[in-house]
Amino acid sequence: MNTLRIVYKNIKQRSLSSMLTILSVLLGVGLVTAILILKNESEEAFNQAATGYEIIVGPKGSSLQLTLSTVYQIGLPIQNMPIKVYDLLKNDKRVRLAIPYVFGDNYKNFRITGTVSELFSEFEYKKGIRYKIDEGSFFSNDFEAVIGKEVADKTGLKTGDTFSGSHGIESYEGASEHSEKKFKVTGILSRTFTPSDRIIFVSMNSVWELHNHENENNGSEDHHIISDSMKTISAVLLKLKSPVFFDLLRRQINENKYEGINAQAVLPLFEIKQLFDIIGNINSVILVIAYLVIFTAAVSILVSIYNSMNERMREIAIMRSLGARRFLIMKIIIFEGMFLSAAGALLGCIAGHAAVFFLQEKISGLSGIKISGFVFSMFEVYLITGTIILGIIVSIIPAVKAYRTDVSKNLNSGT
Repeated sequence: MNTLRIVYKNIKQRSLSSMLTILSVLLGVGLVTAILILKNESEEAFNQAATGYEIIVGPKGSSLQLTLSTVYQIGLPIQNMPIKVYDLLKNDKRVRLAIPYVFGDNYKNFRITGTVSELFSEFEYKKGIRYKIDEGSFFSNDFEAVIGKEVADKTGLKTGDTFSGSHGIESYEGASEHSEKKFKVTGILSRTFTPSDRIIFVSMNSVWELHNHENENNGSEDHHIISDSMKTISAVLLKLKSPVFFDLLRRQINENKYEGINAQAVLPLFEIKQLFDIIGNINSVILVIAYLVIFTAAVSILVSIYNSMNERMREIAIMRSLGARRFLIMKIIIFEGMFLSAAGALLGCIAGHAAVFFLQEKISGLSGIKISGFVFSMFEVYLITGTIILGIIVSIIPAVKAYRTDVSKNLNSGT
């Protein structure tokens, strides 16, 4: 107990220096902790969002672009395909469920996506979990809309409200508005913590009719007649009756051996794994920088304690003359380093979680995924332990200097 009191007294005497040292350790550990939280939670969120999408069939092009634009509503879709692709897949005996997506316009930068009612009645966006209505009901007619929870929160739309979409899946200056057609909000989805919270779901006919300019230009009296050329889709989400069909169906489509259609079939989980392999390299660079910050902080512990040794030589000599052993003096110095590093590491871990927690709305708004800041990993225990060990190691040098203190010389120097 006496040893701990002495350690506390020594740190208190150099309170400013001690606080700055703890702060430098805190910053390094906090940065590493925040990076790990964002990495782990984003990977989990992306993988969860992809679990409901076993196979995505879309136009030929980048498989990652197809995955990101369909599952996560990020980036532009490749192009559209004829509706017959959906019809063929829907009637395939190996397919349990086929959900088409038609990417049309946007409302205040929230994408308007045409689909079918089976998305709400049969599709599971996560295993065993289907979409639920928080308010109102699912759409049953054209130009009715079911909006995600974030859409409702950010735009203020309520059930019964009407709105007009703007041209393009992303808003831009000068975009024309489809003011001649208005959507009516029939329902608001319960929050899913997936990209679906940022989508406006409507019927496919609604999207096609908005762009059915051909009949209008021809002076047709019935603008509701949609030509076959207008009936295109952006992607089809598939759930198969058995996993044994995955590889065969995917190869048939990708090798243009499926009913002559020109399309590609991708596995979202595989594409996301590849994406995070790329992002992982960037995270590694950031982590290296953070580790360097921790190492620099450990050096500051060394400098702080070592520089104070000249001021404490007489104090150490007095303790020695009163019977304190050399190893006790060493232990006091090492305990100081251990305390500074432990305080910095623990506070840094707390600060990392707190930073992510307070920024979670901003992060979720930018990424469309739910980040809580409350996910803990075993690596944090290793991080704290490693930082403390590093603090002990750098304290050995000033501890050895204290061990070698010349009692008679330092006692006489104070007289």
